Amino acid sequence: MLPLVRSRRAWVYVLSVAALLVPAAGIAYLGAVSYRDERGAVSAQNERQRRVALGIAARIDGAIEAALDVALLASQASSHGQASTGTPLARYWFSIGPDQALEFPRASPDGVERSDFDLGTGCARARLEDCLRALSTRQSRIARLHVAQGHEAAASWARALQMYGALAPFDDTGPAALLGLARVHRKLAEPGAAGRALAELERRFPERTFDGVPLRLASATLRAEAGPDRLLAVAEDVLAGKYALDPILRLGVLARLRQRLPKELPPALQQRRSLLDERVASIRNEAKAAAGLAEDVGEIVKTATPAWRGRVATREPLRTLLYRRRPDGGVIGISVDAPMLEAAATFDRSDERGVARGARPLVLAAGASAGPDLRTIVQVPLGTQLPHLSLAVVNPATEPDPLDAVIRERSQRHVVYTSALAIALGLGLLATIRGAVRARELAQLKSDFVSTVSHELKTPLTSIRMFAEMLEQGVAKGDLEKMARYHGVIVQESHRLGLLIANLLDYAQIERGTRRYAPSRQRIVEVARHAVATFETLRDPELGVRNPIHVEVSPEAMRAEINVDREVLVQALLNLVSNAAKYGGEAPIQVSVGAEATTTGISVRDHGAGIPAAEQPRIFREFYRAPEAYRSGVEGTGLGLALVKRHVEALGGTVEVASAVGQGATFTLHLPRAAAEVG
Repeated sequence: MLPLVRSRRAWVYVLSVAALLVPAAGIAYLGAVSYRDERGAVSAQNERQRRVALGIAARIDGAIEAALDVALLASQASSHGQASTGTPLARYWFSIGPDQALEFPRASPDGVERSDFDLGTGCARARLEDCLRALSTRQSRIARLHVAQGHEAAASWARALQMYGALAPFDDTGPAALLGLARVHRKLAEPGAAGRALAELERRFPERTFDGVPLRLASATLRAEAGPDRLLAVAEDVLAGKYALDPILRLGVLARLRQRLPKELPPALQQRRSLLDERVASIRNEAKAAAGLAEDVGEIVKTATPAWRGRVATREPLRTLLYRRRPDGGVIGISVDAPMLEAAATFDRSDERGVARGARPLVLAAGASAGPDLRTIVQVPLGTQLPHLSLAVVNPATEPDPLDAVIRERSQRHVVYTSALAIALGLGLLATIRGAVRARELAQLKSDFVSTVSHELKTPLTSIRMFAEMLEQGVAKGDLEKMARYHGVIVQESHRLGLLIANLLDYAQIERGTRRYAPSRQRIVEVARHAVATFETLRDPELGVRNPIHVEVSPEAMRAEINVDREVLVQALLNLVSNAAKYGGEAPIQVSVGAEATTTGISVRDHGAGIPAAEQPRIFREFYRAPEAYRSGVEGTGLGLALVKRHVEALGGTVEVASAVGQGATFTLHLPRAAAEVG
């Protein structure tokens, strides 16, 4: 016999080990297959993303070619380089002529004189002593000119007029002296004299400049101080190129003219000033662009070919200069930055689907990486023409990694199989443990139940037998009152025994699935009162303390009807009232009957020790009794509340408990009203 037992134990051990090793081996195999498939899926996804990135780079290349064509047409359409390209990538374009000079944007126009006043003395052919004499005389007049300007600044108008008048006839000091005379006469409110001085200036020195500013522009400015409309007209002439000025001087003149304009202007003049401001901004940008290109012109001319190429701007490392040789030997080019190239990529939904959700192109310096909040999906160079740049396709780090999605998609079957094996293994182990624990708990509960039921059955039987023997032996001796009391005890204990047996039979039928119900239309108030009356009948008359029972019925419940098995519902209520009497102490028991539109309710409340929250879900389990019930010394089988729950749910209702420690407990039965009544 012993070897047979050992053999069985060995087989149990073998099967237990097999139950662990077989799923583990299956999981390992599926993991290896999944890893192989994942590698292939990752490679395919990487290649697909690389093709998308190369397609984007090709579109950028095409956009650059198109932008250079547009810039070439713009340079041919406007000799001053002011034509609008209409293409965002060609917005900042430039052109270099065959003579290697920057045509657009222009740093300074052709023919601008940058000399001071022509103060020549005619010494080229004169004798040395004559030149020295003329130079000394010239320096003396210049010194007197400075003194006259000092008198003007000190508001010594008469002295300034005298000295300016003495210096006006000479060619070297005449321009400055005539301007000074015009200014002083304006200060003295003598517009006629000021106008004559300016007319003589324009007649004698029509082409003379001072620090690159034509004297006729200075004359026009002085004349225009008579009104804002004339100041705006002079500014518009400057913008139109009437005066030969380089962009820097032009900006200075325009800024001086704008300062002289009043802040408040009529609507028509205000519109003209707005247009002036826009053109000033354009000139400022043109001058800035020309200055930024100045250091790159030589290298661009040297390296330009019919095929476009790019280089980093010397002054602005974040700018890229794209250029190519023109048919006439000049160079056409555009200045771009990374956002402009990204916009030219024309990234669309099809690209996003091929890469990842939320993906977008990003132009970076070669070797650079995206920020920490971005995930680089694929990165490719932008070609040999742009060796300093690369194209990265990125998406937010908060979005899912596209490779993760591919892996999930490709390995879904293996994950399902592996998960199923693992879940089966875990569930089997959990079920085994729970089954063992439950079996042990159930065995203990059944053992306690058998002991309790034996005691519960023995108590009424003992009372019945004792009082029956007393009647048989004639203990009452003809005392009718005593005989009636003995008969009453026998009847009550018989009812009590019958209720206990009915509970046991109900439980047995429910467990076998043979319990049948016979519902009929009943008035809920009558059922509740019948259950209370039955309980009062079953009470032990020998007990001195009897919990009073108060029945409360709402007006709506007086006419409410339900479809129930009357005996089953009465039995359920007897169990609740009996528990309230057992555990409620001497306090009254409250039975409340209520009704709503579609439901009815019967509540039984006691004022006992209450039920802890942790125990409330368990008290409806078969054979279970809370530890407090055991400590109270009250007898019970642990079937009453379980049968209440089973019966009420079978009748289409629910049971709930509300309790707090030290505040009693309230059990409520909810049952639907009869359908015809509700309608």
